[in-house]
Amino acid sequence: MFSVGHLLWITISLFLIVFGLIFCRIRSPRWEDLVKCCFWLGLLSELVKIFSVTEILPIVEPVLSGASVSYEVSGTYSPYLENADLPFELCSLQIPFYALVIWCRDPKWKRRFTSLIFVTGIIGGTLGILLAYIAPEHPTVRDFFTSPRAWQYFLYHAMVVTAGINAGFRRDSTVSLRDLKGVLAALASLDIITLYLNSIFSEPVYVSAKPVGLLYRANFFSSYVNPIGLVLTEKWQWIVYLIVRLLIAVITILLLFLIQNIFQKMKTLGKEMSRG
Repeated sequence: MFSVGHLLWITISLFLIVFGLIFCRIRSPRWEDLVKCCFWLGLLSELVKIFSVTEILPIVEPVLSGASVSYEVSGTYSPYLENADLPFELCSLQIPFYALVIWCRDPKWKRRFTSLIFVTGIIGGTLGILLAYIAPEHPTVRDFFTSPRAWQYFLYHAMVVTAGINAGFRRDSTVSLRDLKGVLAALASLDIITLYLNSIFSEPVYVSAKPVGLLYRANFFSSYVNPIGLVLTEKWQWIVYLIVRLLIAVITILLLFLIQNIFQKMKTLGKEMSRG
């Protein structure tokens, strides 16, 4: 499942996360300053992604030849970014989350968006590093370290995880268990949207005005296809997958909040003991 190049990048990402956490612990930057830094680095990362994966493709026209269809180049060309690289995954959504924390003036909403960064940064960033959908595009170790896309992908996800941990566990964190319901509601809303986006960005094949297959499928949030490779051929199987996925997500998010709540209580207790 994991190639040597992927395992090396997982190790590097872990090192960067630990280094980032130690740096933030020692220097103690303000949360707003840290988020601003992540926001601008995120924008830079997105630009690197766009310019590294965008291809210049010819505009083609279908030509019927008996029962077969071929494509003829028209002479016009256009840049093209694949659907999988569109910014609709949890990790890409960190950039607007950072922006909302920076420019939102309402302390309550600022806290809510911070709690979203806490949960989605840790979960989304970690899954991004471990599952790395770009891995099949890099068959050799050399490919992993000569590709700007690989550098951009793993460095960005390491930053996302670091920001997520800081959002919940830094000294002045405002995240608490009261934010759990809001986070679950926000993620459920985003998840429902992907059920539409995945169909919009997939390419079906029609026969007699009925869809019979797909040339390309989108899978934002893994809401259509499971990330472990199980082949689901029936609608009921997909529905069961969605239910199991929902339960795992809720349990994982609840555990994160419980761990964060215990951490905050221990921190408060430590302060009280030091004063006594």
